[in-house]
Amino acid sequence: MREIRTEIALEASAERVWELLVDCSLYPQWNPLFHQATGQKNAGGQLELIVNLPEISPFVVRPKLLAVEPQTSYCWRYTWFFAGLLTWKYSAALESLAPHRLKFIQSSAFGGILGPLFDLSLRASVSHGLEQMNKAIKRWGEKGGIQCLRC
Repeated sequence: MREIRTEIALEASAERVWELLVDCSLYPQWNPLFHQATGQKNAGGQLELIVNLPEISPFVVRPKLLAVEPQTSYCWRYTWFFAGLLTWKYSAALESLAPHRLKFIQSSAFGGILGPLFDLSLRASVSHGLEQMNKAIKRWGEKGGIQCLRC
């Protein structure tokens, strides 16, 4: 399983960026990769995401959250039919660099029998989508004087 990994440095608090990542109701306002999200944000919880990869029609996935470490990281895995056929694993992490400075790290990987095919056909689009999300989280995370997107 080859991993696609991106990262970006932010001048923002972990609390602010974590709010953007876990509050599904905010996704339509800021998240270009996952336009909408619903579900439980705890380990073992089920999500429903509308994925908007560049140059591909939006599609729905229903991944299971594997782990959630508040203000640190979360990851989910989507299984298509059964794990041996196709899995998509996504993770997001916040790494503290200094007070109010952190690194946002994302990774995405496809596995299973069809994993190499999906990796080959979607690698550029997934990579571009992750980069778009990096730019958006930097823009919204660093927005000064605003406590939350609802304020």
